[in-house]
Amino acid sequence: MKLKLILAAMCLITVLSACSNSNGSSTTPSDKGTGTVSSKPAKDTLTVAQDIDAGTLDPQKQGKIPDMGILINMFDTLVTRDENNKLAPSLATEWKALNDTTWEFKLREGVKFHDGEPFNADAVKFSIDRLNNPETKSPIVELKTVKEVVVVDAKTVKIITDGPDPILPNKMTLFGGAMVPPQYIKEKGDENFAKNPVGTGPFKFVSWQKDSQVTMEANADYWQGAAKFKKLVFKIIPNPSNMAAAIRAGEVDIASGIKPDVATQLKNQSDLKVVSSPGIRTFYISLDTKAGPLAKKEVRQALNYAIDVNTIIKTVLDGNAARASTLVPKENFGYDPAIAPYEYNIEKAKQLLATAGYPDGFAITLDADNLEVNNVQVIAAQLEKIGVKVQLNLMDSKTLTANLVAKKTSPMYFIGNTGWTMDAMSNFQSYLKSDRRYNRYANPDIDKLVDEEEQSIDPQKRQAAFTKLQTILKEDAPFIYLYQINGLYGIRNNIEWKPNPVGILSMYKASIK
Repeated sequence: MKLKLILAAMCLITVLSACSNSNGSSTTPSDKGTGTVSSKPAKDTLTVAQDIDAGTLDPQKQGKIPDMGILINMFDTLVTRDENNKLAPSLATEWKALNDTTWEFKLREGVKFHDGEPFNADAVKFSIDRLNNPETKSPIVELKTVKEVVVVDAKTVKIITDGPDPILPNKMTLFGGAMVPPQYIKEKGDENFAKNPVGTGPFKFVSWQKDSQVTMEANADYWQGAAKFKKLVFKIIPNPSNMAAAIRAGEVDIASGIKPDVATQLKNQSDLKVVSSPGIRTFYISLDTKAGPLAKKEVRQALNYAIDVNTIIKTVLDGNAARASTLVPKENFGYDPAIAPYEYNIEKAKQLLATAGYPDGFAITLDADNLEVNNVQVIAAQLEKIGVKVQLNLMDSKTLTANLVAKKTSPMYFIGNTGWTMDAMSNFQSYLKSDRRYNRYANPDIDKLVDEEEQSIDPQKRQAAFTKLQTILKEDAPFIYLYQINGLYGIRNNIEWKPNPVGILSMYKASIK
């Protein structure tokens, strides 16, 4: 009888030990013969949510961070950044300036595109030539300085520019540096490539359901070793509430770009963590200085004094931002901490409006992405206190971008700029100089200073130019300067992943705890 009881107890223990663990996955011996039992849940798919889909999967025919957030997982760049945001080797192992207009890049050997095509100097030349070919119609402007790419040998290229380009390696970390397969594109064509991309990155393309999801699988032959997850899925969830519901329900592992109010809700869920990561995306309001009330400097200064940015950061953004003095975030080269932001001063704002001839204010239209409605409503309410009646014109991000390109925006528009090279050149390049695509402000001194910082390879001279630029921008106020925002992410507790300040969703190093 005793023996039967002992055997029954042993059977019960065996049955219990085979039951599912608290995560709902069965625990089994991780190594036959050792008897060791793994407590980690079996999981081979990482699901990431973002609010905007890629417009195309051709990395050279897009120019937005949400697009690149997806594509960086399939395409490598010549240069990357390490965990301290310093330039680091990727497809290029080293680089140096041979003279003011020539950079030499040494390339990594043994790398192949997903279709088996070798990566080499010819692929670099093809990629950059294709990017700058007018027929490609690429919105990426960073490599327009490149005059010629010379193949020295299979693992060496020289990139010759039409003038000094001090940050060419920085430009190779994202949009300008994505390498594409020559033979595949020549054989299959651009249209096919945009729907069936082939890169050298850690994940291979599987499928794309437009405005729904992009599915990838791990590249087993990746030159850095295979990713920890076998599958990577990007889900497109435009509605903030739906994104919050998806991560609560376990449908996604990482919810990116969540809004502060959603972050507050998610903080109460025990199986999630909310990460507020300092970012370089800097928000401001562009002012059309060439006509109407905004043509007067005093009016533009008044608008800056009238907005209580610190209160917006504290209340609307729940503290997840930092005050910006101009267009340059503090992490980017060129930032000058000596340039203080505008103070909040309603009385001074009213005095300036009166001096400019608008003692009773005026009416004006402000364009903005409809996802930023909370921010711009507060801004409009604050401006109304000095008599400036703002009519909000809300739209989706694609429409806003299209209007920007077509120069069909209102006198004021609310926008964020990443400055992804982490150099102030990127924050200024499209907006300040008179001949640039988004310029709405003419100042010959600004034009000269932009030339100085873009064409000098001396860091000290460049910093001096950046300081002068920001001093003038503070005084002339062709923008309303607001804040640089933190990246907010909802992340399930069993996922290990570190955000970066640029906001790119590179998932190669993501793992399960």
